[in-house]
Amino acid sequence: MNRTWRLILAGMMLATLALAAGCSSNRELPRRVTESLDGIARSSQSGQFLYVDPGTPGHPQATLYPVRRSLLGWELALPAVPVNLGRNGVAPPFEKREGDGRTPAGIFPLRTAFGYPQSLPGSFPYRQVDTQDLWVDDPQSPDYNRWVWRGETRASSFEELLRPDPLYKYALVLDYNTDPVVRDLGSAIFIHVERGADSVTAGCVSLPEKELVQLIGWLDPEQRPQVVIGSASAVAAALAGIAEQLPSDLPAGLKGRLSEGGRVLALRQGAGGFFAAAVPLPASVGQQMQEKKTWRPECPVPLDQLAYLVTSYWGFDGAPHYGELVVHQALAAFFLDSLHHAYNGRFPIERMELIDAYDGDDFRSMEANNTSAFNCREVPGRPGVFSRHSFGAAIDVNPRQNPYLMLEEGGGAQAAGITAVAAAQQFCLGNPALCRVLPAASADYLDRQSPRPGMLQPGDPLLAPFRQRGFTWGGSWRFPDYQHLEYDLGRLLSVP
Repeated sequence: MNRTWRLILAGMMLATLALAAGCSSNRELPRRVTESLDGIARSSQSGQFLYVDPGTPGHPQATLYPVRRSLLGWELALPAVPVNLGRNGVAPPFEKREGDGRTPAGIFPLRTAFGYPQSLPGSFPYRQVDTQDLWVDDPQSPDYNRWVWRGETRASSFEELLRPDPLYKYALVLDYNTDPVVRDLGSAIFIHVERGADSVTAGCVSLPEKELVQLIGWLDPEQRPQVVIGSASAVAAALAGIAEQLPSDLPAGLKGRLSEGGRVLALRQGAGGFFAAAVPLPASVGQQMQEKKTWRPECPVPLDQLAYLVTSYWGFDGAPHYGELVVHQALAAFFLDSLHHAYNGRFPIERMELIDAYDGDDFRSMEANNTSAFNCREVPGRPGVFSRHSFGAAIDVNPRQNPYLMLEEGGGAQAAGITAVAAAQQFCLGNPALCRVLPAASADYLDRQSPRPGMLQPGDPLLAPFRQRGFTWGGSWRFPDYQHLEYDLGRLLSVP
């Protein structure tokens, strides 16, 4: 038998074996899928993938390919199946937000399934749900994007996992936005039973019940299965992380810190050149914070719960600039998206540097009119009480245009009856020895009746989005702190 006939027979045998195993050759997978999987394989030990390949951009239909590794390369383990996506299509990597109607693009592990029946065939971890099982989708709750029992949470919004319809009769849970959980980045992302052919979802992936049961039965936890969602370019961007997202005009120092942080927590890119990204705190930034003593071991939040954020902002010179902040990881998207609104509204900011540039000295930072966030320090006049800045849950904006009116020690008794901001300002004008304006050069900005650039005012492009995301403004306090915005620790940390 000559070499040509041997090759033909070998090919026929391989084809016969493939048919007997109930699989298809890798030629039946679109090339873009196999190329994406080749890229993922360089950093993944997974042997099984559910590859969700979108159709027309912005449309809510896609094709799901159940794919496994084999000696012959990538191959279909089960027939491809049409699936439904979020009503607004697929969000670019790291840009999904709660309620936006988009399915997140990226690569997500699969670790568990749930449903109404007591059990399912196969080896994949499965849990039967009942009326007590909830999934929290309230971004203001400390339990956001968590599976909880009824009565264990005070969340104002949640998904009941045992529904009156068959949507969650069977469901796979995507390990999305879980470590850490970032508020507003999206929650309860499942692969579940569809309402009907071409029925959109709120952000999940849906398909017919029969095919979903087959998928769950096929999945093997030993193979570390993953879901891949998005176009080839979106998957490549998710794999590349922050490196491929950085704008060309970003200063080298900021580029280096973001790249060092590595994994993207949240991202926003918008019209007019806006860019903002949050990453886990880079080691070099953490080291600097310890050297400058803006963070110490006794601080209430560990370094690994902080995020490093870089954002565009408009300067008082009318030009765009980049600034940096350190905030709590859970609040990273709240900060990022609020600053995006401020940019779109061209709200001016004088400067935005880490407090380390001022050796942690709040007074120096205020005198420089610096907008800053994290600083592990006490509340002025309250020894032993950590400020909200110590939790990465506060920001001070344009201190020069937004002064802090502080009652000096000994003035409390005389000011005890004051309940309104106007009365406090009148009291301080009449008793300057009992009050202090910080920074000192900002006294003329106590007059809030004549808005000037950089002043925080109700409804403005910076204050409004922060307040919509649950922040409280110090400008409404009895003795106002116009520069200060803070987030409720009870909502952040489940503390009383």
